[in-house]
Amino acid sequence: MWMPKQGSCSKITRSDFQLLIQGKIPAIIIKNFYSKNQCDEISQKINSIQKSDFSNTKLEHIGTFLMAHATKRKEYFENVKKDKKKRQEIFSTDIEPTVRIFKIFKKLFPEYEVSTAKELKNEFSPYIIRIHKKGKSIPIHKDNVKYEGREYKLSKIDSQLSCILHIQESEKGGELIIYDKNWSMEDEKFRKIDFGYYPEIISESNCCRISNLKAGDLAIINPNYFHQVTKIEGEAPRISLGMFIGIFKKYQQIVGWA
Repeated sequence: MWMPKQGSCSKITRSDFQLLIQGKIPAIIIKNFYSKNQCDEISQKINSIQKSDFSNTKLEHIGTFLMAHATKRKEYFENVKKDKKKRQEIFSTDIEPTVRIFKIFKKLFPEYEVSTAKELKNEFSPYIIRIHKKGKSIPIHKDNVKYEGREYKLSKIDSQLSCILHIQESEKGGELIIYDKNWSMEDEKFRKIDFGYYPEIISESNCCRISNLKAGDLAIINPNYFHQVTKIEGEAPRISLGMFIGIFKKYQQIVGWA
């Protein structure tokens, strides 16, 4: 059975991450990474920002996403600087997500330097917050900065992981499905014009459906394996925070970005 490794931070090992990178497990799930009270506090602040100054896009979000600026380097880094104030409004020092997530990697990979990614003295966006309302879904896709971010030095990483912190779950729907199919260049013939891939891409693949994620749970996946999020059916939106982790073996560096 292709099943995720679940447990508290203390139960997760370096070997688990090696299995994830190799595709031998679909995900690492750290339960109660944030408390319910902390998630409620974060959600309230997000809702406050949403009402006053909300990014009104197809996938509603707060923050700057690198792959939306694959060929717009200057604009990307300018927007990251503008987003800093919003990030500070949402997270107090004791619940700042990059600090908490980086601690996991610092503990398990002590010989590596861990930080937010930088390029030409510019700091990358540390994370993005997505608000998916009723009727929204995320189609079958993969995330691969080595292929899609070739304008950036991040494309030189050896491995990429994706961290998804669940801040608010929907009453129904919003399940994470991961397929045991690793993307290759040949799969681009199944790519849709706007975003995602046609279902034929995973027609012969097994999958892992993760339906028990609660507010405060952190899911870590290998985003080069095809994955999707099912349609939100409840009235409460699904709110999540996402960031990527890149590993440079040669330089013993682990970097985070969105």
